[in-house]
Amino acid sequence: MKQLLILLIFLPALCSAQSRIGEWRAHVSFTHVTDVAETGESIVAATANGLLFVDKKGWQLTTKTKTEGLSDAGISALAYASAPEILIAGYQNGNVDLLQKGRIINLPDLTRKNDLPDKTIYRIVCEGNFAYLCCAFGIVKIDLQRIEVAETWYFGAGGDLKIASDLTAFNGSWFVATNKGIFKADKQNTNLQDYRNWKLQSSLPQPDAGFSSFAHMDGLLFTSDTSNDRLLAWDGKNWQQQFPEIKKIKKIRSSATGLVVLTQGEIWLTGKSGNSMINSYLPGSSIEGIDPEDALTDSKGELWIADYRFGLTHRTGISSYIQLVPSSPGSDMLTALKAGPEDIFAGTVTMHSDGSKEAGISIYQAGIWQNFTSADDTELKSIQPVTSFAFSKDHPDEYWASSAGSGLLFFRNNRVAARFTGLNAALGSINGFCVVNGLATDTKNNLFYTNPTGEFRLGSRSANGNFASLPYHGMSFSNNPTGELIVSGSDIHWVILPDEGLFAFKVHGSIENISDDQSRKIAVKSSFSHGSTTLITEFSEISSIAEDRNHELWVGTGAGVVVYNNPEKVFDPGEFYGIQPSLNNGEGLFKPILDKEKITAIAVDGGNRKWFGTAHSGVFIFSEEGEDLLNHFDSKNSPLLSDKIISIAISQKSGEVFFATDKGLISFKSDATASESDLSKAYVWPNPLRETFEGDVTIDGLTDGTDVRITDVSGNLVYRGTSIGGRAVWNARNVNGVRVATGVYLIFCSSPQVTKTKIIKLLVIH
Repeated sequence: MKQLLILLIFLPALCSAQSRIGEWRAHVSFTHVTDVAETGESIVAATANGLLFVDKKGWQLTTKTKTEGLSDAGISALAYASAPEILIAGYQNGNVDLLQKGRIINLPDLTRKNDLPDKTIYRIVCEGNFAYLCCAFGIVKIDLQRIEVAETWYFGAGGDLKIASDLTAFNGSWFVATNKGIFKADKQNTNLQDYRNWKLQSSLPQPDAGFSSFAHMDGLLFTSDTSNDRLLAWDGKNWQQQFPEIKKIKKIRSSATGLVVLTQGEIWLTGKSGNSMINSYLPGSSIEGIDPEDALTDSKGELWIADYRFGLTHRTGISSYIQLVPSSPGSDMLTALKAGPEDIFAGTVTMHSDGSKEAGISIYQAGIWQNFTSADDTELKSIQPVTSFAFSKDHPDEYWASSAGSGLLFFRNNRVAARFTGLNAALGSINGFCVVNGLATDTKNNLFYTNPTGEFRLGSRSANGNFASLPYHGMSFSNNPTGELIVSGSDIHWVILPDEGLFAFKVHGSIENISDDQSRKIAVKSSFSHGSTTLITEFSEISSIAEDRNHELWVGTGAGVVVYNNPEKVFDPGEFYGIQPSLNNGEGLFKPILDKEKITAIAVDGGNRKWFGTAHSGVFIFSEEGEDLLNHFDSKNSPLLSDKIISIAISQKSGEVFFATDKGLISFKSDATASESDLSKAYVWPNPLRETFEGDVTIDGLTDGTDVRITDVSGNLVYRGTSIGGRAVWNARNVNGVRVATGVYLIFCSSPQVTKTKIIKLLVIH
């Protein structure tokens, strides 16, 4: 059997070992392709967050995302206007990007209209110098020469808005498919903005049915009747059903030889020579589950398929297919994110046509994404999405993943080696769902997990393979969930109880025997004293927890952040209070940071700075003690894909910070890395520094607080600074702000932790 040929061409932007400080990189999936178009030079595929270009001559793959100039995330339609040579991308929020000759022009008019509850662009139809946006409220006509909205067409009076899903011209008339019938108007009518000039096609078998798309074949106009799951054809006088054998229709398209009909799991090609059907990209197999969303036949008559499961797929012969997917995560639906020793692990979701979700795992290592789903490992079939990861201390090829209903998974060499549920481990289920949320390993490679569906919400697996429930007081079964789990440097285990607070326990002796352990459940409270007044605040919606490099505990809540400066005192008698970090605004007033924000994620970088993800406002970066706001990223002032942050993971080695949002994954190269124990690994990048390089020079491999001085060969000082964690940054300018001249420069690194100074040579070329 000829197998599906998977062609992976990795993008230079994704594969470079180094990136510039302050650089954003969008790690969006190019697997879930929804639209495809043809330009003069390329085949273009659209996913929710990016465009994939396949060069027709050399088949080189390039991408455009928000980090390369697209104005938004959430692409919902794609089309090419051949006369002005403009590629048009429409978004779910009504935004529009016009791509022409290397430029991207944004047309945000629709996004600014506050009187429209839904601005989704479902389809774009081009004719001459005009583009017609089929929207949730009607049709918007765009003048592509003047780059402006020319007209808006509605198909009902007042608030009776119709969802326009497609538009086509046939026999001198416009036809519009809506959720409440098909409307027709004379193309020569100069007042199509008046809904009364549009006539509902009463001759349809069911005039008020929902219709989704149009296509042309043999002088007939075809439409998809979504309400009745059938194809209808109009000959100018009557509507008649065609091809009754085709069911579960999603979309129809015209081709040079007939129709392309996309259904749930099939592609039908109809024409004078007969009908053919594709249900697999592996000849002879129908169990693969293809999921076509769009298709076209190009100028050579070759078929290109936008598949939501397999990405952009090209048919090169009768039964030969090529999948073109650049290095990217397997999905933009992310459920977990964690930094491993050398890589980033993401839990992804595969959505099936029946609405069910299935777990996937994407791993980012050395600039390349590897994706694992049930198509690669049958043990992932029907597994619920991943909720957390934990890594083996002894074996780098082994790790654990928890799931939202399928128990605990053990991986070896990125394959499921074992699965544990209530049938073979100390885990519990409810109605067949075995939920495991938090995971953590200690220094002895013992695994701890939270199991909210179990008789006891905590459990462990010792390094020798023994599972045990941990029946601590207060951790028996409850309708209240359990969340994230961490093990601190002092070996205290901290469990998030979102509705209750925190649970802390410390193991003494055998992990299976809890009789000699310490444990305590606490509400999250802060205490603030000002003179004779003491303010006690209790917090709810506990969401995230992190230990910083000073062993302080930072807790995210529904109303800001609480810090425990002495977390080891949690088992002492009496109340256990934290504090709310306060902004240093120079006024001496108590102003708790982010007290109006719902915190969703906390991460600590190599410089002990705090990165906070929020539910509605993006990301905030604060100084070590939280007194100074260093930066704030949101979807308006940065390439951040969404203001809703799910998780944050930091690669301590590279300083790259990864943000999982509800729209996908994106990263930012920070100026801090983890501190080294000495200066033996210190180096400078780039070296040589050429005139074409734009960005900062980084000196990496340092200890925290290393004094860095840069001189020319004559000993003149051009820079002095201090490393943040293991990294120092220089803008290649001297103390007067002028870019340094060509020559050799000496970098003197003096660490407060070690006595020996490291000297590095840097060549600068103009």
